[in-house]
Amino acid sequence: MVKKAFLMILIIIVFPLFARTLLLYKGSENGYGYNILVSYVVPSLENAGEEYKLVDIEKDFPNFEEYDLIVSCYYSSSMPEAKRYLKELSNFILNGGRLFVINNLGAFEGTSLEEINAVLNLLGVRFEYNWRTERVIEYEINKNYLLSPPVTPVLKSFDGFEIFSNTTEVVAWAKTSTGKYPVVFYNEQGGMALFDHAFNEKGEPVLDLGKIVSRILLGRPTNRILTLFNDPNILAIFKNAFFEIETTPRKPLIQYKAIVLSNLNTLNDKVMKRYLESGGVVILVGSGPRTVRGKVVVKKDHLDIPMDLSLFETTVNYTEAPETAIPFITVDGTPVSWMMKVGKGSLVFFPKSLNEKLTRGFLFDEFLAASNSLITPIVNSFSIFLDDFPLPTYNLKHEIAKFKDVTFYYKIWWPDLEKIFKDFSVKPITALVTSYMNTPYYVGFSEFLLNTENVEFLKGIINNDGVELGLHGYNHLSPLSKNWDPSELEKSYRALKIFLKHLKEGWTPLSFVAPDNRIDKLGLSVLKKVFPHILVVGTTFLSDDEFSEFKLLNGTLVLPRNVSGFYPLSKLLVQTTSTLLNIGTFNYFVHPDDVFSKDRNPQGLSWDEMKNSMREFLKVVRDYYPWVKNSDSSQTYEVFKEFFENPPSIVYYDDKIKVWLPRNAELPRYFFLKNSSREMNVKGGKILHKSKNFLVLEMTTHEMEITGPTTSF
Repeated sequence: MVKKAFLMILIIIVFPLFARTLLLYKGSENGYGYNILVSYVVPSLENAGEEYKLVDIEKDFPNFEEYDLIVSCYYSSSMPEAKRYLKELSNFILNGGRLFVINNLGAFEGTSLEEINAVLNLLGVRFEYNWRTERVIEYEINKNYLLSPPVTPVLKSFDGFEIFSNTTEVVAWAKTSTGKYPVVFYNEQGGMALFDHAFNEKGEPVLDLGKIVSRILLGRPTNRILTLFNDPNILAIFKNAFFEIETTPRKPLIQYKAIVLSNLNTLNDKVMKRYLESGGVVILVGSGPRTVRGKVVVKKDHLDIPMDLSLFETTVNYTEAPETAIPFITVDGTPVSWMMKVGKGSLVFFPKSLNEKLTRGFLFDEFLAASNSLITPIVNSFSIFLDDFPLPTYNLKHEIAKFKDVTFYYKIWWPDLEKIFKDFSVKPITALVTSYMNTPYYVGFSEFLLNTENVEFLKGIINNDGVELGLHGYNHLSPLSKNWDPSELEKSYRALKIFLKHLKEGWTPLSFVAPDNRIDKLGLSVLKKVFPHILVVGTTFLSDDEFSEFKLLNGTLVLPRNVSGFYPLSKLLVQTTSTLLNIGTFNYFVHPDDVFSKDRNPQGLSWDEMKNSMREFLKVVRDYYPWVKNSDSSQTYEVFKEFFENPPSIVYYDDKIKVWLPRNAELPRYFFLKNSSREMNVKGGKILHKSKNFLVLEMTTHEMEITGPTTSF
């Protein structure tokens, strides 16, 4: 009952018809073309929600500009206004239209070879006169389009058609004593089913012409979603993964890898249910009639996480999970986010109240779990920052550490972390701060120079190849226009530049962590003016300003860090997966005074307990996500720059997925692949890791082909 009831709560969508198909036949052919079009083409158009019009070309010459696809079916070679017909077809294709010819072009008589080729060349075909009949010994037919095996040998017509396009898919080849000839083929611009090769001697189709027309009409599927839930967080999840995002339906639903909804009304059986049962994914981000309060727990059984992860305690409005549903997230043991299979597709419910930055990775992983076949690009990079380090010390003794600050920071905290980083092959990025006075003007460096051990440590770390020294501002006052006069900020940075030059001639910082993780465009502009080689500006992910999303700005990578602190492990993993399970990255930061902070060490743990928690966290990440690579600032900038500036082209075929990168793109590149097939082969790449819902692929050439997955969605 629950499953049947739930199928009645999806939104009714009135899908406007954005595309039209023109079906052309000749009335003089006694119903030949008309009957073929109505019997074998019209059903596929109706199934795709495409509007169409049947026209007798001998009686009416329609305006081709009103259509996006023309399908013609004639057996004769003459027609009135043949020259005009070919010219209009040529213009139609040049303006983005697509043409599929069944049997005969229909305008060979009274036209020149140049006029004929002006149309056919746009379909990737060269033509010369060579009509003849030959006995077909054997057909080679793509099994995905085969309806019934044709009987051979059989006498068939041929002419001088030659395919020169490398992007054309040949559906059927005919073998004769003189050679092997393409007789049914298509590409992005259209195609041809020559003469009667698509039919047997009884006039019955041996090929699925409707499927070919659908392929031409829809184009090859790529990573595209339709979201009718105009939410910035949802948009960011898919934008970061380079999905084409549409907020109003512009294509038949079969073209979308997922449809995201928010309203709970009534299922439109003819539209939405058909999409689901054909293999589509519907993600319903909504509420429901039921309410539960308790601890939110993300379950490991069906998501790519190493353990059940606790988020927080809250009240959630939800829709009850059907009995057959797979639970993803529970509250007090009650499933509040779940997935239900509907035919070949899946329906995912995600509570609207849990839709936030912290859960982005979980929602995207649920999408992967629900998908049949999907490949998405990832960054494959993580970084670790030591904010406020090196830092001023004041010879103060903190009770919890039982040492003076200078001793703890430089003789205990740093050596302990250095060993951990060495054990895990991590190169940390430090963020130097010279003052906590927070004055919006330059006042020298006396606070940092007060203790000579600060300077000596800084001199050592600036020459340490296992560490990258970055900046954390002149002082700890955020470089915001409300805090600083631009000239004073510039003066302070220039003073910092001179100060560092005294320590090492020619040293250039590549990273900058914004004090309090806040910076604006003015602050970035002044920073780049004084330190033009800065590549990475660290901010915080859990904010809602323009610097809390990954982006390239003014030749700099804005890097929102999403993981902070030493414990608890569950919190660190929740933060990590918020971006790792979306685009394959996380960025972690800690402070040397975390142990002294009541906010950052609420349980009052000892330093030994805190460092052991960090070690456990890094071990879990290494063991469960062994594919993710550590990067310093330069490497982080380069991988993100490649990720943003050279996105892949992804196309899904019946039995393979193809991925292309621009020829100037750096290699290797990385992807999540959801594969519902047990047998798979990767050409141009390799499998790095197998997880619950995805494989991690490394792309090693500019073209990668994955054969084997089910690729209908």
